[in-house]
Amino acid sequence: MLEPVGLDEAAERAYGMLLHEEQLTVGHLAGVLDLPTARARQSLDSLVAAGLAQCHPGRPARYAPVDPRTGLTGLIRSRQRELERVAASVEAYAADYHERNLRSDPRLLVEVIEGPNEITRRVESLVASAEREILAFDAPPYVSSNGTTSPSERHALARGVSVRAAYAGEVLAIPERAATLREMVRLGEQARVLPRVPTKLIVVDAREAILPLTGSDKGQRTTAAYVRRSGLSDALVELFEAHWALSTPVFASVEAPEPVDPEITPEDRALLQLLNAGLKDEAIARQLDLSQRTFRRRIAILLQRLGATSRFQAGTQAMRRGWL
Repeated sequence: MLEPVGLDEAAERAYGMLLHEEQLTVGHLAGVLDLPTARARQSLDSLVAAGLAQCHPGRPARYAPVDPRTGLTGLIRSRQRELERVAASVEAYAADYHERNLRSDPRLLVEVIEGPNEITRRVESLVASAEREILAFDAPPYVSSNGTTSPSERHALARGVSVRAAYAGEVLAIPERAATLREMVRLGEQARVLPRVPTKLIVVDAREAILPLTGSDKGQRTTAAYVRRSGLSDALVELFEAHWALSTPVFASVEAPEPVDPEITPEDRALLQLLNAGLKDEAIARQLDLSQRTFRRRIAILLQRLGATSRFQAGTQAMRRGWL
């Protein structure tokens, strides 16, 4: 029972004897357990080293047990700390392993994936493997009906995996995509918008990524690259973080701070976010379920409140006031 904390069978038998005796000598233990004297001494000394017993000097020396609630609990915690240190080294060892593999066969760095069905399958598999964080760029065109969003992402969010996604503004102009995005934000995704994203991309746990091989102007993309942990995957993470810092939260993302001005309503804040993301008026009005007349009136009121003469100036003033 005590092997997981580093005690062998003889030490465990000695510990059992010790708990039933006020004190034990090496000779007494050796006789009761039918052990050689040296082996009995080794067992008792291992209990002392583990913090489960104390040795009282004398002739002969006598051994007494430590309260198991103190001794065993301390020993378990010590082992847990040791295991945590080992766990912390796994990534470093894995990096060495992957680096060696890449040196021996650079083709392992990037794998080409062909066809919409296979791309979809590999994206699902990669997302399902996430343990800590998923990063994504999303933009049309799509190779599947779900786009970047997948059932696996919903499961990942339910498991507590962090999901951060930056969307091209045109995504919000597609009603069904915008509705899905709202739902994902409700489930915990941190969503932001940019006028455009550099590429479609999914990175999982800062180690593996999938991105299209064809350019964004080539229509539907049916060839993708699977990038394994390397300097290239690190560069893709940096690319995401640089654009994430410039993006605008949308749909009252859970990460977004509460406005400091009590006069700004959630509806006005959402309008400012969509304006700042570069969406066209028609798309913004549709997202907020406003008529064109009401939309223009809301814009005029916001410009007046912010003392701005243009939408760009309104965005700047809103940022200064903490409305965005």
